[in-house]
Amino acid sequence: MPHTTTWEPRGVVKHFWGYVTGSEFADSVDEIACDPRFDDLRFSINNFLDIEGHSIDERAIERIAVTRIGSIRSNPNIRVIVITTDETVAQFKPLIEAPRFGRTYDTIVFDCMTHARQWLAEQPAQQITAERFRMR
Repeated sequence: MPHTTTWEPRGVVKHFWGYVTGSEFADSVDEIACDPRFDDLRFSINNFLDIEGHSIDERAIERIAVTRIGSIRSNPNIRVIVITTDETVAQFKPLIEAPRFGRTYDTIVFDCMTHARQWLAEQPAQQITAERFRMR
């Protein structure tokens, strides 16, 4: 898979390069959601500046949105950042946040890491209480 994942205190940065498939991107989202550190996350940065192309389609976006539906119930305090200058990548935001998926993480798009980090540093801590799953 053409990406690296770097865990930071309270966050994760994924750096993508080359050609990224929809399945690879969705797998990277699942990888984070399944990690034991997920509940302590406060930000997730997806850096697409070095990609040469992608096949991230509506099917992959739907898979990511479904992962987010479950993830937000256990950790609603994550800010998702996409870094790109590619307009087709920037268009993921409205697709993932479509009303049909219900409440999901807000996604902010930046054109460089510097602006993303500055914005993130200026944000107050979110303290949304996680929903608890009920067994019937």
